[in-house]
Amino acid sequence: MPICRHSIAFSPRPQREQPGVRLSNYVVRRRPGPRAANDNRRSRLIPVWPWAVAAAAPAVMAALILTRLI
Repeated sequence: MPICRHSIAFSPRPQREQPGVRLSNYVVRRRPGPRAANDNRRSRLIPVWPWAVAAAAPAVMAALILTRLI
């Protein structure tokens, strides 16, 4: 009559202590699907050049005004 009721039978496969690392735990946004070569739709990114022109135009105008005054 055993005192311990715990089974000590051999297990063919060892138990994992921690589950494996899954990439889906870290992915925030999925990659967009592939696009055809002749797809002429606009990209979702906002174009940067209008902002650069809007920031540079006043500086260029101020420099031109100062050169005309001097």
